[in-house]
Amino acid sequence: MVTQMKPLVANIVQSKSMIKLLQSRRRILHKMFLHDKPKYLSKMFQKFTDLPKQGDITSISHRLFLANGIYFPSSQGIFTLMPQGLRALQKLIKIVDKEMEAIGAEKIQMPSLVPKRIWETTGRWDAMGPELFRLKDRHKRDYCLGPTHEEIVTELVASQLNFHHRVPIKLYQITKKFRDEPVPHHGFLRSREFEMKDLYTFHSSEEDARVTYEEVTQAYEKILNRLQLQFVKAEAATGLIGGSQSHEFHLKCPGIGEDVVYTCNSCGYCGNKEVLEKADECPSCKSTRLESFNAIEVGHAFLLGEKYSKPLEAMYRTKDQKLKVLQMGCYGLGVSRILQASVEVQSDGKHIRWPRLIAPYQIVIIPQKKGASDEKVRELTDALYHRLQCVPSLEDNVLIDDRLSITIGRRLVDANCQGFPYAVVIGNQAVEREDGFEVIDIYSNKPLTNLTMTQVADYLGQNIKSI
Repeated sequence: MVTQMKPLVANIVQSKSMIKLLQSRRRILHKMFLHDKPKYLSKMFQKFTDLPKQGDITSISHRLFLANGIYFPSSQGIFTLMPQGLRALQKLIKIVDKEMEAIGAEKIQMPSLVPKRIWETTGRWDAMGPELFRLKDRHKRDYCLGPTHEEIVTELVASQLNFHHRVPIKLYQITKKFRDEPVPHHGFLRSREFEMKDLYTFHSSEEDARVTYEEVTQAYEKILNRLQLQFVKAEAATGLIGGSQSHEFHLKCPGIGEDVVYTCNSCGYCGNKEVLEKADECPSCKSTRLESFNAIEVGHAFLLGEKYSKPLEAMYRTKDQKLKVLQMGCYGLGVSRILQASVEVQSDGKHIRWPRLIAPYQIVIIPQKKGASDEKVRELTDALYHRLQCVPSLEDNVLIDDRLSITIGRRLVDANCQGFPYAVVIGNQAVEREDGFEVIDIYSNKPLTNLTMTQVADYLGQNIKSI
């Protein structure tokens, strides 16, 4: 019986292999002829900004973003994200979404216009001061442009009373926020309009809230680690947001960092300036070996307690039908700030260096300058483009620099400045022989030569990760 089954099993395995092969070929044909037209640099809308004198822009990333058309200043502290900048932002948002979903958070979208009445309930209408954008509608009703949404989300949750079986509740959004900065500077690092992820959690007890607090801060660490950014988690003051516990996430930036962070060289404790500026010893181990550095804040966590849930009557019903005030937490992540801060701390002043995972395009294909072999070069370029598009981690991550009146060397310089992680060069050698392709890891300045098209696809597929 076993002997009789062997041919049948072999046929099944062979059939499955054939199906996979056909599916792969079908995918290639589908991309080539139906939906996937190559993306060309010359057809991309780009707006490069004429830069003022060097001394007028002190932020490396701000200068690079302007010079390379990542964003365009619409007015003071307000920017239009250009196609490549938006692609990087969308990739970053995808990473954040995945980590939020992993801890059970649900995504919503709250209004930017927030009525005065709800902010008066918590006392923040007056406490926020001049940084709050305020406006009136035609009926003379007062609103603000939300810099944060504790009141709105708490009122939403307060409208539901009978949900003891549903706590904890974790709701987040990624939207534009507004702050009337007195002197906007450094682009997205200190702007009037910015993209932010804000998560709000509701719990039946403080113990439960603390469990979620740890989950969220660990999720923040995962996000920053996936971006391969060096960061510190610092104990922080609660400020206008309020609450009983707070931590900030910082990227060390000695050049333009506006926050001061202290670390203890004895026990590793970390705290911000507001917590430690009047202390001459570590609050954890009492050591006096404290070191300070400048940093850019990119995230913040707060354990709020009943600060918002009590005045807005956000309650939950216990199993014995008693109403109790919900315990809250709120967690901010500066998405557009991370986008720029990551470039600020990784770039050398002349070349954009994205976290590889969020580079707008991972690969730029650079065919040789216009000449005698134009038709052959065009065939190789199109074939390579479609071959790379069929690798899952490379899909929609390839751009062709088709400015064929410019030398390969000049276009490599541009690719370096604009922050493409990899370039594939199709020169004379690729025209003359099958193993004539060259791959350049731009960030590490490592060239690989004498590669076939298949080897190019295999190498890039192995080294470029999917989000």
